[in-house]
Amino acid sequence: MADLSWSTVEEAVLGALQSELGSLVQTVASHQGNWLEDLQSQAWRLPAVLVRWRQTRGEQVAMRSADLTLDFSILIAVRPFRGEAEARLQEGGIYQILEGVRRALWHQDLGLEITPFSLEKEEPWLTTRELAVYGAEYRTSLVKNF
Repeated sequence: MADLSWSTVEEAVLGALQSELGSLVQTVASHQGNWLEDLQSQAWRLPAVLVRWRQTRGEQVAMRSADLTLDFSILIAVRPFRGEAEARLQEGGIYQILEGVRRALWHQDLGLEITPFSLEKEEPWLTTRELAVYGAEYRTSLVKNF
């Protein structure tokens, strides 16, 4: 049975993404808050991959332990300098970054006592002339002792 903290899992996700994506992205960071406002105002270098803890659900399985399901959103943000299609399709574009995120997380336990991550969905969140943002949602679970 695992006795992990949320921060341990999030740090492992960040490490796996940084290791897999390397120089393909300029920023890999943890983020909570208004992603759109922050992407426009923060000094993050793009392309960026932002990890957001989304929610945790629990189910008590014994007097002093529970099964916890942790959901994370991964935001991929690029500047579409050459148009929307190029932002997706070009070398270093959103599709290539999404592939790297899949390699880093999908079916991986990141060396922790967790259920390997499952990919729940990927979808476009925003496309403007200044910014293209796609999201990927991943889920894992663990047993938490109290």
